[in-house]
Amino acid sequence: MPLKTFENLPPERQKEIIDVCLEEFTFHNYREASLTRIIKKLGLAKGSFYRYFESKKDLYAFLIEYGKRATFELFKKIFEEPMTDIIDAWVRFYLACARQDNAYPLLGYFGYKVTQDKNNPILGDVPFKSKITGIEFLSDLFLEQQKQGRLRGDVDADLLIFLLIQIQDGFLDYLRLKYDIDFEKNIKEHRPFFPLEESVLKMELESFFGVLRNGFFKGVNQSIKRNNNAG
Repeated sequence: MPLKTFENLPPERQKEIIDVCLEEFTFHNYREASLTRIIKKLGLAKGSFYRYFESKKDLYAFLIEYGKRATFELFKKIFEEPMTDIIDAWVRFYLACARQDNAYPLLGYFGYKVTQDKNNPILGDVPFKSKITGIEFLSDLFLEQQKQGRLRGDVDADLLIFLLIQIQDGFLDYLRLKYDIDFEKNIKEHRPFFPLEESVLKMELESFFGVLRNGFFKGVNQSIKRNNNAG
C-alpha cells in the first residue's frame, strides 16, 4: 500500500504516477515489469520512489485495490438504484463498466491482465475475495427478490450470485470471439477497451443475459411453474 509521502502528493501527481505504473504492468507481466522503467519515465531519483511504495509487490497490490475500488463504487451505485429485475441491473452495471473502462482504458486493460494472470503468486486470493465481497453485498437483494417471486426460490441465493459473477467474466471472452477483438493489439495502440458501439454492446448483453432469464431449454420455465404450483 502507498506510504504517507505518496498520499501527501497533489492529486494530479498521484494520477501521473498511477498511470505510468498501470502502463508498465499492462504492457509487461508482473515478473517482467520494471521499477527502473517506471522511475525513469517519472523523472524520479530511485530513492524518491521508495518513499512512495516499499516494493514492487506493494505497488502492484495498490494498483489492484485502486481498480477494485473504482469498479465496486459502480457496482454499489447500480444495484442500489430501482431495477426491473436482477438481469436488467446487471446489464446496466456492465454498460457502466464499459463506459468507465473506455474513459480510462489503462485501468480497464490492467484489470483484464490481472484476471488473465492465473499463475501469478502475488495475486493470492485477490480474485476469490472480490467474489466474496460481491456475494456479501448482493445477498440481501437477491433474498428479497426471491421473496417477491422474481427469482427462483428453489436455488440458494449465494449460488445465483456466484453464477452471475462467473458468467460476467466469460462475457468478455464471448465478445472477443464474436468480434475478433485483439486486446493485446488494442493495448499497444491505446485503443478503447470496448471497441464496440454502446448500442451493439447493449444488444449483446441483453441477448447473453436473456438466456439466463429464460433458460436454455424450451418449456423448462413452464415445467418449473407447474411443479411449483403442484407443490
